[in-house]
Amino acid sequence: MYIMKVAAIFIFLVCMFVILRTERKLLKFTGFIYFVLLSIIFMAGIMYISNAYTLFEAPKEGGFNKLGTWVGTFSYLYIIPTFLIIGYKLFKLKNMLFGRTWLRMLMYFVWLVILIGVSLISYAIFVLTFYGFAP
Repeated sequence: MYIMKVAAIFIFLVCMFVILRTERKLLKFTGFIYFVLLSIIFMAGIMYISNAYTLFEAPKEGGFNKLGTWVGTFSYLYIIPTFLIIGYKLFKLKNMLFGRTWLRMLMYFVWLVILIGVSLISYAIFVLTFYGFAP
């Protein structure tokens, strides 16, 4: 049961490593260590809640609510820093690609709209991956 969740986190960590590999050492290591520690705490919490409330055999009262709160909280701890890093990378990219001020402003707006849309979709995917459909 946990194998798919650990695989999803591993794929996410590999993607973050690829995104951060060209950054300064401080940003690269700080970002990567943040996500690794966050992943360890997140998975330990999921395992603890699943075992304490026996969610896979005979669920106890309040177990799914506790798991939903845990996953919801960590979704923000994953999604917000991820999109801040992606926004930072896009900000650096625009300096290389766009020379005119009005074109830069237009690209800021387009990227902001895209990032907001992707973050909403990411939240739904995160919750469905680690919590699933409500029982």
